[in-house]
Amino acid sequence: MRIPLLPPVVPSHVFCLMAESVTWANVRRDPTPGFVESRSFVYPPNSLGAGPSGTPLFSREALADAVDAARKLSGGRLSKASVVFPDSWARILPIDFDTLPESQEAARDMVLWKLKKLLPGISEELSVVFEEMPRAGDGEIRLLVAAAPTESLHSIEQSFETLGVRVGALSPASLALFGGLAPVLGPLSGGDYGLIHRTPGSFIFVIARDGSPVFFRQRPEEEADGDQDQEVRLSLSYYLEKLHGTGLSAVYVHDAVAGGVLASASALPVKPTPITGKLFSADRGFDERVAAKPELLPAFAAVYGRG
Repeated sequence: MRIPLLPPVVPSHVFCLMAESVTWANVRRDPTPGFVESRSFVYPPNSLGAGPSGTPLFSREALADAVDAARKLSGGRLSKASVVFPDSWARILPIDFDTLPESQEAARDMVLWKLKKLLPGISEELSVVFEEMPRAGDGEIRLLVAAAPTESLHSIEQSFETLGVRVGALSPASLALFGGLAPVLGPLSGGDYGLIHRTPGSFIFVIARDGSPVFFRQRPEEEADGDQDQEVRLSLSYYLEKLHGTGLSAVYVHDAVAGGVLASASALPVKPTPITGKLFSADRGFDERVAAKPELLPAFAAVYGRG
């Protein structure tokens, strides 16, 4: 798993894995951003296993229909793809350290050790990636850490490899959304901005400055359900008081959950701006596709601006 905060060269093909289905998209960057094609496929019966924490374990059969169709619709040109998976399959959080070893391997061991202290109920092996954030206090090092079960991630990569597709990038949906659209949303906002992203099982609030996250809050759906306003208010209070924020010039929102209210206007310092194709001059069918399949927005972001 890779936190996509540094722009890699990525292919135009993206597979969005979900609990019961997979959506494939061939993303167009230019001349008009949008989708060349997209299709969704329900996993065949008994093609998914389950890891100790409940995250799925993939098999070749789970993804074969999607890969075969994508390859045919692409004229056979499909050897590498990005993969986006639900935020609820990962834990994403900032962690503070007094110091960190210079060795990347030793630093990863320290991150894992502290992560297991913060999340004591997790016993399975985790894969972690991390990126430094602006410091929260004098002498503190703050990392944005993303962790997901190693067994599940390996099953995803191996299943695609058996189908002749190499996974070039593998990330939770919110990180793909934030990283891919930061080059657009930052200049549009003209200052610090917020990004709220709700998906089945997870509620994410990010505050960004100069293209990087200064604040990141993830809450499981059962904790945030019905109380998104409180989550937003707590986040803004921390940003202003602890991180000495100067205020948000914009808040962008994407809600992948039908029904309910993402966050009321009274909880936000500015009127929320839905993320639509108009923000990056996408084609006319863009918003209709995303409305029908909300997972397509992180898929688009995983490619857009990263070529």
